[in-house]
Amino acid sequence: MRLFEGMSKTDYQDVLRALGRFIDMNEYIDIRIVETENGIIFQGRPSLRSGRVKPGPQFETFLITDEDLSRLLHEAYEQRGTDEGLKRL
Repeated sequence: MRLFEGMSKTDYQDVLRALGRFIDMNEYIDIRIVETENGIIFQGRPSLRSGRVKPGPQFETFLITDEDLSRLLHEAYEQRGTDEGLKRL
């Protein structure tokens, strides 16, 4: 993941918090998260509450790019009402 290149430290806590918000908003269960050079590969199954359940253990898979992560982080910082993280991105 290149999101943290040039930064003095990584902020996995904020990335995972933003991903958690994405997971909660989309009501995913049985999640898998894999970090790659191009971002994060995310897999999750829609919960019964989501209304998107298909027969069988169907996972939805996304490549969440560094740009997507940056957007998710900005949205999360705005939601929390802080610009602390925005200064770093």
